[in-house]
Amino acid sequence: MKRCYRCHQEKPLSEFYKCAAMTDGHFGKCKECYKADVRSNYAAKTGQYKKYYAEREKTAKRKEFRVEQLRRHRANNPQKDRARRILMYAVRTGKIKREPCKCGDSKSQGHHEDYSKPLEVIWLCDKHHKELHRERNQRAG
Repeated sequence: MKRCYRCHQEKPLSEFYKCAAMTDGHFGKCKECYKADVRSNYAAKTGQYKKYYAEREKTAKRKEFRVEQLRRHRANNPQKDRARRILMYAVRTGKIKREPCKCGDSKSQGHHEDYSKPLEVIWLCDKHHKELHRERNQRAG
């Protein structure tokens, strides 16, 4: 058991992040307090962080990383990649017309319910697409 110097609650060591520099091998602040501090710091310096990440993404190392990540994803998910390519080709050639999201946003993405049917998609904006996947992931696990 250890007392957090921030919230002054006594908690088990599993509630503290490990730190070799500390005498007992754990930070003096519990995980909850640590996370709260990180969130408040990020909120206070959002502009600074966004600028840093934007610059970071321009580096050659990050570009190579993204290309390699995409290559691995395509290799590990050939059916998804095939469905996406077929859909992109159909939109580009005019066989399928991109529709707005249910919220009216014209910047929509095709969501495949079944990758074996590449031309059957639900058109969703980025926000609603992520929400749909988040809901499905929560139900699945």
